[in-house]
Amino acid sequence: MDIECLDNLTDAQMSEWRDFLAQADHQHPRQDPRFAEVERAVGHQVMFVTGWRDGKLCAVGIFTLQPNRLVPGRMAVASALSGPVCDSASDMIDFLRGLAAHDRLTKVDALRITPYWLEQEADDLTAVLVQAGFRISDPEPHRDTGMIDLTMTEDELRASFSRSARRKVRLVDKSDIEIRTATRFEDAETFFERLNTLVIARHNLTPVPRTEYEAGFRHIFNDPSIGVIFNAYHEDVFLGGLLLYRSGTTAHARRYVADPEAARAVGNLRVAPALWLEGMFWAKREGCTRFDVEGFLPVEDKNHPNFNVYEYKREFKPTHVRRIAEHTLVLNAASHSANALPGQVKNELKRLFPQLRQLSPKRLLSARRR
Repeated sequence: MDIECLDNLTDAQMSEWRDFLAQADHQHPRQDPRFAEVERAVGHQVMFVTGWRDGKLCAVGIFTLQPNRLVPGRMAVASALSGPVCDSASDMIDFLRGLAAHDRLTKVDALRITPYWLEQEADDLTAVLVQAGFRISDPEPHRDTGMIDLTMTEDELRASFSRSARRKVRLVDKSDIEIRTATRFEDAETFFERLNTLVIARHNLTPVPRTEYEAGFRHIFNDPSIGVIFNAYHEDVFLGGLLLYRSGTTAHARRYVADPEAARAVGNLRVAPALWLEGMFWAKREGCTRFDVEGFLPVEDKNHPNFNVYEYKREFKPTHVRRIAEHTLVLNAASHSANALPGQVKNELKRLFPQLRQLSPKRLLSARRR
Protein backbone atom coordinates (compact mmCIF):
# COMPACT_ATOMS: atom_id res chain seq x y z
CA MET A 1 0.00 0.00 0.00
CA ASP A 2 1.31 3.47 -0.91
CA ILE A 3 1.04 5.99 1.94
CA GLU A 4 0.73 9.76 1.58
CA CYS A 5 1.00 12.17 4.53
CA LEU A 6 -0.36 15.64 3.83
CA ASP A 7 -0.66 18.85 5.81
CA ASN A 8 -3.59 20.04 3.71
CA LEU A 9 -6.02 18.67 1.14
CA THR A 10 -6.78 20.24 -2.22
CA ASP A 11 -10.42 20.54 -3.23
CA ALA A 12 -10.03 17.45 -5.41
CA GLN A 13 -8.40 15.48 -2.57
CA MET A 14 -11.11 16.64 -0.18
CA SER A 15 -13.80 15.41 -2.53
CA GLU A 16 -12.04 12.09 -3.04
CA TRP A 17 -11.63 11.63 0.71
CA ARG A 18 -15.29 12.33 1.44
CA ASP A 19 -16.47 10.10 -1.41
CA PHE A 20 -14.43 7.25 0.05
CA LEU A 21 -15.73 7.92 3.55
CA ALA A 22 -19.35 7.92 2.35
CA GLN A 23 -19.11 4.35 1.07
CA ALA A 24 -16.79 2.90 3.72
CA ASP A 25 -18.07 0.08 5.93
CA HIS A 26 -16.58 1.61 9.09
CA GLN A 27 -17.16 5.28 8.41
CA HIS A 28 -17.30 7.79 11.25
CA PRO A 29 -18.01 11.55 11.09
CA ARG A 30 -14.97 12.31 13.25
CA GLN A 31 -12.82 11.35 10.24
CA ASP A 32 -14.48 13.92 7.97
CA PRO A 33 -11.87 16.56 6.94
CA ARG A 34 -14.10 19.30 8.36
CA PHE A 35 -13.11 18.16 11.84
CA ALA A 36 -9.50 19.06 11.07
CA GLU A 37 -10.55 22.71 11.20
CA VAL A 38 -11.84 22.22 14.75
CA GLU A 39 -8.53 20.63 15.79
CA ARG A 40 -6.56 23.48 14.25
CA ALA A 41 -8.75 26.08 15.96
CA VAL A 42 -7.52 24.84 19.35
CA GLY A 43 -3.89 24.77 18.24
CA HIS A 44 -3.44 21.12 17.27
CA GLN A 45 -1.27 20.04 14.37
CA VAL A 46 -3.14 17.82 11.91
CA MET A 47 -1.88 15.30 9.36
CA PHE A 48 -4.05 13.80 6.62
CA VAL A 49 -2.98 10.26 5.72
CA THR A 50 -4.22 8.31 2.70
CA GLY A 51 -3.53 4.73 1.63
CA TRP A 52 -3.54 3.70 -2.04
CA ARG A 53 -3.45 0.31 -3.70
CA ASP A 54 -3.26 -0.01 -7.50
CA GLY A 55 -4.21 3.65 -7.82
CA LYS A 56 -7.36 3.27 -5.71
CA LEU A 57 -7.96 5.00 -2.38
CA CYS A 58 -8.50 2.28 0.25
CA ALA A 59 -7.75 3.94 3.63
CA VAL A 60 -7.89 7.40 5.21
CA GLY A 61 -7.00 8.81 8.59
CA ILE A 62 -6.94 12.25 10.21
CA PHE A 63 -4.15 12.18 12.80
CA THR A 64 -3.71 14.82 15.49
CA LEU A 65 -0.07 15.27 16.56
CA GLN A 66 0.51 15.84 20.26
CA PRO A 67 3.90 17.25 21.32
CA ASN A 68 6.13 15.27 23.65
CA ARG A 69 6.10 17.03 27.03
CA LEU A 70 9.71 16.14 27.77
CA VAL A 71 11.58 16.29 24.45
CA PRO A 72 11.22 19.43 22.30
CA GLY A 73 10.73 18.71 18.62
CA ARG A 74 9.29 15.21 19.16
CA MET A 75 5.65 14.21 19.01
CA ALA A 76 4.32 11.99 21.78
CA VAL A 77 1.59 10.48 19.67
CA ALA A 78 -0.18 10.66 16.32
CA SER A 79 -3.79 9.99 17.23
CA ALA A 80 -6.71 9.13 14.93
CA LEU A 81 -9.99 9.78 16.74
CA SER A 82 -12.60 7.20 15.66
CA GLY A 83 -10.27 6.20 12.86
CA PRO A 84 -8.53 5.43 10.64
CA VAL A 85 -11.15 4.22 8.18
CA CYS A 86 -10.81 1.23 5.85
CA ASP A 87 -12.95 -1.76 4.95
CA SER A 88 -10.85 -4.76 5.95
CA ALA A 89 -8.47 -5.80 8.71
CA SER A 90 -5.76 -6.52 6.15
CA ASP A 91 -6.07 -3.01 4.71
CA MET A 92 -5.93 -1.59 8.23
CA ILE A 93 -2.70 -3.42 9.06
CA ASP A 94 -1.05 -2.55 5.72
CA PHE A 95 -2.05 1.10 6.18
CA LEU A 96 -0.74 1.31 9.75
CA ARG A 97 2.51 -0.51 8.97
CA GLY A 98 3.13 1.78 6.02
CA LEU A 99 2.40 4.83 8.13
CA ALA A 100 4.65 3.67 10.98
CA ALA A 101 7.53 3.33 8.51
CA HIS A 102 6.89 6.68 6.81
CA ASP A 103 9.47 9.46 7.07
CA ARG A 104 6.87 11.77 8.62
CA LEU A 105 6.80 9.58 11.74
CA THR A 106 10.52 9.44 12.49
CA LYS A 107 10.00 11.89 15.36
CA VAL A 108 6.69 10.40 16.61
CA ASP A 109 6.77 8.16 19.68
CA ALA A 110 3.50 6.25 19.17
CA LEU A 111 0.47 5.68 16.94
CA ARG A 112 -2.93 5.70 18.64
CA ILE A 113 -6.14 4.60 16.92
CA THR A 114 -9.83 4.15 17.79
CA PRO A 115 -11.45 2.83 14.59
CA TYR A 116 -15.23 2.48 14.56
CA TRP A 117 -15.48 -1.31 14.49
CA LEU A 118 -18.20 -3.12 16.45
CA GLU A 119 -18.98 -6.54 17.91
CA GLN A 120 -17.33 -9.55 16.18
CA GLU A 121 -15.56 -7.35 13.64
CA ALA A 122 -14.08 -5.42 16.56
CA ASP A 123 -12.89 -8.64 18.19
CA ASP A 124 -11.35 -9.84 14.93
CA LEU A 125 -9.56 -6.53 14.35
CA THR A 126 -8.29 -6.50 17.94
CA ALA A 127 -6.65 -9.90 17.40
CA VAL A 128 -4.96 -8.70 14.21
CA LEU A 129 -3.78 -5.46 15.83
CA VAL A 130 -2.25 -7.34 18.76
CA GLN A 131 -0.38 -9.58 16.34
CA ALA A 132 0.94 -6.42 14.64
CA GLY A 133 2.34 -5.08 17.91
CA PHE A 134 -0.51 -2.82 19.06
CA ARG A 135 -1.67 -2.88 22.67
CA ILE A 136 -4.98 -1.84 24.20
CA SER A 137 -4.48 1.55 25.86
CA ASP A 138 -8.01 1.97 27.26
CA PRO A 139 -8.71 0.95 30.88
CA GLU A 140 -11.03 -1.81 29.59
CA PRO A 141 -10.61 -4.39 26.77
CA HIS A 142 -13.47 -2.83 24.78
CA ARG A 143 -15.83 0.15 24.88
CA ASP A 144 -19.52 -0.22 25.64
CA THR A 145 -22.21 1.65 23.78
CA GLY A 146 -25.83 1.26 22.73
CA MET A 147 -27.41 1.19 19.29
CA ILE A 148 -30.94 2.08 18.21
CA ASP A 149 -32.41 0.82 14.96
CA LEU A 150 -33.56 3.76 12.80
CA THR A 151 -35.15 1.61 10.10
CA MET A 152 -38.32 1.69 12.22
CA THR A 153 -40.99 4.26 11.37
CA GLU A 154 -41.18 7.39 13.49
CA ASP A 155 -44.25 6.02 15.26
CA GLU A 156 -42.40 2.78 15.96
CA LEU A 157 -39.41 4.69 17.32
CA ARG A 158 -41.64 6.63 19.68
CA ALA A 159 -43.40 3.42 20.75
CA SER A 160 -40.05 1.70 21.38
CA PHE A 161 -39.28 4.07 24.28
CA SER A 162 -40.07 2.96 27.82
CA ARG A 163 -43.51 3.76 29.21
CA SER A 164 -42.00 6.48 31.40
CA ALA A 165 -40.16 8.09 28.47
CA ARG A 166 -43.27 8.03 26.26
CA ARG A 167 -45.19 9.81 28.99
CA LYS A 168 -42.50 12.49 29.25
CA VAL A 169 -42.61 13.02 25.49
CA ARG A 170 -46.39 13.43 25.60
CA LEU A 171 -46.13 15.97 28.42
CA VAL A 172 -43.62 18.03 26.43
CA ASP A 173 -45.83 17.79 23.32
CA LYS A 174 -48.77 19.19 25.30
CA SER A 175 -46.74 21.97 26.90
CA ASP A 176 -45.42 25.29 25.61
CA ILE A 177 -41.93 23.81 25.32
CA GLU A 178 -40.41 24.20 21.86
CA ILE A 179 -37.48 22.26 20.43
CA ARG A 180 -35.43 24.41 18.05
CA THR A 181 -32.47 23.73 15.81
CA ALA A 182 -29.51 25.94 16.71
CA THR A 183 -29.04 27.87 13.47
CA ARG A 184 -27.38 30.88 15.12
CA PHE A 185 -24.13 30.85 17.01
CA GLU A 186 -25.88 32.48 19.98
CA ASP A 187 -28.04 29.36 20.38
CA ALA A 188 -25.01 27.06 20.23
CA GLU A 189 -23.21 29.32 22.71
CA THR A 190 -26.05 28.89 25.21
CA PHE A 191 -25.75 25.12 24.86
CA PHE A 192 -21.99 25.10 25.47
CA GLU A 193 -22.20 27.56 28.36
CA ARG A 194 -24.65 25.24 30.14
CA LEU A 195 -22.48 22.25 29.26
CA ASN A 196 -19.40 23.87 30.74
CA THR A 197 -21.33 24.80 33.89
CA LEU A 198 -22.24 21.13 34.29
CA VAL A 199 -18.69 19.95 33.52
CA ILE A 200 -17.12 22.27 36.10
CA ALA A 201 -19.75 22.08 38.83
CA ARG A 202 -20.49 18.34 38.82
CA HIS A 203 -17.51 16.62 37.26
CA ASN A 204 -14.47 18.84 37.89
CA LEU A 205 -13.36 18.46 34.27
CA THR A 206 -11.76 20.85 31.81
CA PRO A 207 -14.46 22.94 30.05
CA VAL A 208 -14.80 23.03 26.28
CA PRO A 209 -12.77 26.03 25.04
CA ARG A 210 -14.72 28.75 23.28
CA THR A 211 -12.42 28.49 20.23
CA GLU A 212 -13.38 24.81 19.94
CA TYR A 213 -17.13 25.28 20.02
CA GLU A 214 -16.98 28.33 17.75
CA ALA A 215 -15.11 26.28 15.15
CA GLY A 216 -17.35 23.28 15.81
CA PHE A 217 -20.49 25.26 15.13
CA ARG A 218 -19.02 26.96 12.06
CA HIS A 219 -17.75 23.76 10.41
CA ILE A 220 -19.89 20.95 11.87
CA PHE A 221 -22.98 21.71 13.91
CA ASN A 222 -24.58 24.22 11.57
CA ASP A 223 -24.51 21.77 8.65
CA PRO A 224 -27.12 18.96 8.62
CA SER A 225 -24.88 16.91 6.33
CA ILE A 226 -22.72 16.24 9.40
CA GLY A 227 -24.07 17.79 12.62
CA VAL A 228 -26.81 19.56 14.54
CA ILE A 229 -27.71 20.96 17.97
CA PHE A 230 -31.28 20.78 19.27
CA ASN A 231 -32.27 23.06 22.16
CA ALA A 232 -35.47 22.92 24.20
CA TYR A 233 -36.97 26.24 25.33
CA HIS A 234 -39.91 27.41 27.35
CA GLU A 235 -40.47 30.78 25.71
CA ASP A 236 -36.84 32.03 25.71
CA VAL A 237 -35.66 30.03 28.72
CA PHE A 238 -33.18 27.25 27.86
CA LEU A 239 -34.16 23.89 29.38
CA GLY A 240 -31.74 21.49 27.72
CA GLY A 241 -30.00 20.51 24.51
CA LEU A 242 -28.64 17.60 22.50
CA LEU A 243 -25.64 17.75 20.16
CA LEU A 244 -25.24 15.14 17.44
CA TYR A 245 -23.02 14.43 14.49
CA ARG A 246 -23.46 11.81 11.81
CA SER A 247 -21.90 9.80 9.05
CA GLY A 248 -23.93 8.48 6.15
CA THR A 249 -25.07 5.50 8.21
CA THR A 250 -24.87 6.37 11.90
CA ALA A 251 -25.83 9.32 14.09
CA HIS A 252 -23.92 9.83 17.34
CA ALA A 253 -25.42 11.51 20.39
CA ARG A 254 -22.26 13.27 21.52
CA ARG A 255 -23.46 15.62 24.27
CA TYR A 256 -26.62 16.16 26.26
CA VAL A 257 -27.12 18.87 28.84
CA ALA A 258 -30.08 19.98 30.97
CA ASP A 259 -30.75 22.98 33.20
CA PRO A 260 -32.51 21.51 36.27
CA GLU A 261 -33.33 24.88 37.82
CA ALA A 262 -35.02 26.10 34.64
CA ALA A 263 -36.92 22.81 34.39
CA ARG A 264 -38.25 23.18 37.93
CA ALA A 265 -39.64 26.59 37.01
CA VAL A 266 -41.86 25.01 34.32
CA GLY A 267 -43.23 22.12 36.36
CA ASN A 268 -40.10 19.95 36.46
CA LEU A 269 -40.73 18.55 32.99
CA ARG A 270 -38.03 16.15 31.72
CA VAL A 271 -37.06 17.24 28.20
CA ALA A 272 -34.45 14.50 27.56
CA PRO A 273 -36.79 11.94 25.91
CA ALA A 274 -38.29 14.56 23.60
CA LEU A 275 -34.86 15.90 22.60
CA TRP A 276 -33.47 12.43 21.95
CA LEU A 277 -36.54 11.47 19.92
CA GLU A 278 -36.11 14.64 17.85
CA GLY A 279 -32.46 13.69 17.31
CA MET A 280 -33.49 10.24 16.10
CA PHE A 281 -36.07 11.71 13.73
CA TRP A 282 -33.42 14.08 12.35
CA ALA A 283 -30.95 11.24 11.82
CA LYS A 284 -33.58 9.09 10.14
CA ARG A 285 -34.59 11.92 7.79
CA GLU A 286 -30.92 12.43 6.90
CA GLY A 287 -30.63 8.79 5.83
CA CYS A 288 -29.00 7.19 8.88
CA THR A 289 -30.03 3.64 9.73
CA ARG A 290 -28.74 3.50 13.30
CA PHE A 291 -28.26 5.76 16.30
CA ASP A 292 -25.30 5.38 18.67
CA VAL A 293 -26.11 6.63 22.18
CA GLU A 294 -22.35 6.97 22.81
CA GLY A 295 -21.85 4.98 25.96
CA PHE A 296 -24.19 2.36 27.40
CA LEU A 297 -24.09 -0.74 29.58
CA PRO A 298 -27.27 -2.39 30.94
CA VAL A 299 -26.03 -2.43 34.55
CA GLU A 300 -28.28 -3.10 37.53
CA ASP A 301 -25.78 -2.11 40.22
CA LYS A 302 -26.76 1.35 41.49
CA ASN A 303 -23.25 1.81 42.83
CA HIS A 304 -21.78 1.66 39.33
CA PRO A 305 -20.21 5.09 38.63
CA ASN A 306 -22.18 5.48 35.39
CA PHE A 307 -25.47 4.00 36.62
CA ASN A 308 -27.50 7.23 36.40
CA VAL A 309 -26.34 7.98 32.85
CA TYR A 310 -27.00 4.44 31.67
CA GLU A 311 -30.37 4.37 33.44
CA TYR A 312 -31.78 7.36 31.57
CA LYS A 313 -30.43 6.04 28.26
CA ARG A 314 -32.12 2.72 29.03
CA GLU A 315 -35.45 4.53 28.55
CA PHE A 316 -34.66 4.73 24.82
CA LYS A 317 -34.20 0.94 24.63
CA PRO A 318 -30.75 0.75 22.99
CA THR A 319 -29.13 -2.60 22.24
CA HIS A 320 -25.80 -3.05 24.00
CA VAL A 321 -22.90 -3.10 21.53
CA ARG A 322 -19.16 -3.62 22.04
CA ARG A 323 -16.85 -1.21 20.28
CA ILE A 324 -13.13 -1.77 19.77
CA ALA A 325 -10.92 -0.21 22.43
CA GLU A 326 -8.23 2.38 21.83
CA HIS A 327 -5.01 0.72 20.59
CA THR A 328 -1.46 2.09 20.63
CA LEU A 329 1.66 1.08 18.72
CA VAL A 330 4.87 2.28 20.36
CA LEU A 331 7.45 3.53 17.85
CA ASN A 332 10.08 4.83 20.31
CA ALA A 333 9.92 2.89 23.56
CA ALA A 334 12.19 5.05 25.75
CA SER A 335 10.63 8.39 24.83
CA HIS A 336 7.09 7.01 24.88
CA SER A 337 7.46 5.39 28.30
CA ALA A 338 8.71 8.57 29.94
CA ASN A 339 5.99 10.69 28.38
CA ALA A 340 3.14 8.19 28.94
CA LEU A 341 3.92 7.28 32.56
CA PRO A 342 1.47 9.76 34.21
CA GLY A 343 -1.42 8.51 32.04
CA GLN A 344 -0.57 4.87 32.70
CA VAL A 345 -0.61 5.48 36.45
CA LYS A 346 -4.01 7.15 36.14
CA ASN A 347 -5.46 4.26 34.11
CA GLU A 348 -4.12 1.69 36.57
CA LEU A 349 -5.70 3.55 39.47
CA LYS A 350 -9.02 3.55 37.61
CA ARG A 351 -8.72 -0.20 37.07
CA LEU A 352 -7.94 -0.88 40.72
CA PHE A 353 -10.42 1.63 42.11
CA PRO A 354 -13.44 1.83 39.75
CA GLN A 355 -15.04 4.58 41.82
CA LEU A 356 -12.34 6.93 40.54
CA ARG A 357 -13.88 6.73 37.07
CA GLN A 358 -16.43 9.30 38.14
CA LEU A 359 -13.60 11.77 37.52
CA SER A 360 -13.36 10.63 33.90
CA PRO A 361 -15.08 12.17 30.87
CA LYS A 362 -16.86 8.82 30.51
CA ARG A 363 -18.92 9.93 33.51
CA LEU A 364 -20.65 12.36 31.17
CA LEU A 365 -23.00 11.42 28.35
CA SER A 366 -19.93 11.30 26.17
CA ALA A 367 -16.28 12.04 26.47
CA ARG A 368 -14.90 15.21 24.99
CA ARG A 369 -12.40 13.15 23.02
CA ARG A 370 -13.27 9.85 21.33
